Amino acid sequence: MKPYRIYAPERTEYTDRVSGAKVHKLTGYKGHSVHPYFTENAWYDGGRRFIFTSDRENVTNLFSFDLESGEIAQLTDFSDPRKGPVRIPKHVNRERNETYYWQNGCLYGLSLEDLSVRPIFVAPRDGRFSSDSGVLNVGGGITGAGGKAIYIGLTEDLSRRIFTRMGANYVGFEETFAARPLCIILRIDLDTGRCDKVWEERCWVGHINPSPTLEGILTFCHEGPWDRVDHRIWVLDTGTGKAARLRPRRQDGEMIGHEYWLQDGKTVGYQVHIPDPGGRTRTTWTGFIRYDGTGEIEALNGPMQSPDHVFSLDTNMIVTDAGKAVKLIRREGTRFDAPRVLCMHDSSFYFQDSHPHPCFTPDGKRVLYASDIEGYINLYMADIPDYGSLPYLNAPK
Repeated sequence: MKPYRIYAPERTEYTDRVSGAKVHKLTGYKGHSVHPYFTENAWYDGGRRFIFTSDRENVTNLFSFDLESGEIAQLTDFSDPRKGPVRIPKHVNRERNETYYWQNGCLYGLSLEDLSVRPIFVAPRDGRFSSDSGVLNVGGGITGAGGKAIYIGLTEDLSRRIFTRMGANYVGFEETFAARPLCIILRIDLDTGRCDKVWEERCWVGHINPSPTLEGILTFCHEGPWDRVDHRIWVLDTGTGKAARLRPRRQDGEMIGHEYWLQDGKTVGYQVHIPDPGGRTRTTWTGFIRYDGTGEIEALNGPMQSPDHVFSLDTNMIVTDAGKAVKLIRREGTRFDAPRVLCMHDSSFYFQDSHPHPCFTPDGKRVLYASDIEGYINLYMADIPDYGSLPYLNAPK
């Protein structure tokens, strides 16, 4: 089956005004285009294409972007409003060349070869969990190592007593945290359809991220204000059913979050914001730790204004979007270099999709990010020049 529509390339190029790096504006349609969250693997076809969502013809659909040709292919047709709202995690199961979406409480698999669709799982309709796809929480990487299973999270429906609009700067965030909703993590076998509950607790669980290389190992978090949750990062062994704390808080007011797996699938990257003794300012550290709690590396990278998202492929360099610039920060032993400007994203951070959420391409040569600088959210990709040629955000002392 051919794509529903092929859009001609919208790509343009320009030179960043601060760094001189080459930036490719990938989309230009007068509607929002949203790239993958930094924990989602959206790359396929050997890294030549990635999937994203875009609002075109007054409908949100799933698309692929071809890095060589610039062509944009429409992969879904959600134009019939009677079928209900859709949530698309933007994750590719590379072993099966398949992606996934929620609609009316059903999880579907979409083949990236022929666009055929198959139902995988129907959420329980027993009153505890809503069939609204906004409540059914699909987190992070979704499929585990080997592409054999998909992991999903179900969150108790609190809509009768808590108004939430998380995409609009976290409306209802504090209330949901305080309510301690019942949360369940399920593992669904993609061959047999067998569904097993691998975790359950009355605490707000989010960011379910399976390791890309270790079968049956995943991280999840206790959602809520980073300095108030009992513990942020947990590692779950689905074979034993045991969850262990990863990188415990070491002092009051310490904030840990934005965890993600490195390419090796054994190491977790994260942020730590540590208050000074008077609690007036915070220093920001980037951390790396193996899933078993060993091999910890934490390096200071200075104060970082919030919100700020970090991502890396390994322990050598991170990319972050705090402020108005996409910045690269290289690790130098026990510390990080001062942030260097790759390019200016100038995005507003006004709502969730307008966060740049920068991520390296799989080969580490470019950075993909989003910006609403021109009104609509569009996708951009910056080429990474020689690191030493990039200007510092602020002159190092």
